[in-house]
Amino acid sequence: MTEPATSEKVSYIGAPACFALEMACKQVNDAFRVPSPGFSGLFIVGSALERPDWRDVDVRMMLDDATFQQMFPDVDISHGAALWEFDPRWTLMTTAIAHWMRQQTGLPIDFQFQPTTWANKNHAKQRHPAGLHFVSARKSESGD
Repeated sequence: MTEPATSEKVSYIGAPACFALEMACKQVNDAFRVPSPGFSGLFIVGSALERPDWRDVDVRMMLDDATFQQMFPDVDISHGAALWEFDPRWTLMTTAIAHWMRQQTGLPIDFQFQPTTWANKNHAKQRHPAGLHFVSARKSESGD
């Protein structure tokens, strides 16, 4: 007898908390979406994707280096270290969004802005896009 096919979990965040997280991520994505290639969007990363005993939910706003530099002009991103963690603007925006997302979802959120080049170099594990918008079949058929 063959074993039934099993599917891997996308994350270990249970429903309905996962749905609340998606709704919160849509709001943050919409607030920072820019009509340039600089916006990559939000991703869930870290232990909540890997194991059931995760401590917090890591949410990362990925921005290309130029857009990150424009948002946080006092930060030198040419260093290998994440020196932006000492920038007052980065810290304020990061903690404010993390706090808001915790209130919206009830989850222990660790939110951060990261430049894409740095993130790609320093974090090779999986990323799960979050807060995406889907076009309904009815809207696409009607041309709206």
